[in-house]
Amino acid sequence: MEVMMKSRKLLWLVIFAAISLFAAFYLFRNGEAETPQKPLARVSVVDSTKCIAPKEFMRANHMQVLQGWERSVVRDGDRVHIASNGSRFQKSLGTCLGCHNNRLFCYNCHSYANVKPKCWNCHLSPMETP
Repeated sequence: MEVMMKSRKLLWLVIFAAISLFAAFYLFRNGEAETPQKPLARVSVVDSTKCIAPKEFMRANHMQVLQGWERSVVRDGDRVHIASNGSRFQKSLGTCLGCHNNRLFCYNCHSYANVKPKCWNCHLSPMETP
């Protein structure tokens, strides 16, 4: 009976040592298996005097543009929009609100069109900011 107790203790000691070694290896590894983070793209100068696209296009397609930006920023980390004329813009609501800074701009247009955008589920509405 005493031999069986010793062998059980030895078994638990071996299991504990194996788990400890695995944890130590996992925590203190060199990081070789980690994928390197790609650096965020920076736009040096954002020209806020012009829109990313012609007015007619933006009136008809701005929601598709914003949804495309959301997908590419969140899923791919692509934060720079290159317009058809070569201008570079940060993919951000801040880019739009840099020119369209009238707090009622979005609200009035969306009310007129009778739409309720989902942007403000995640972002602060211009009406909510001080």
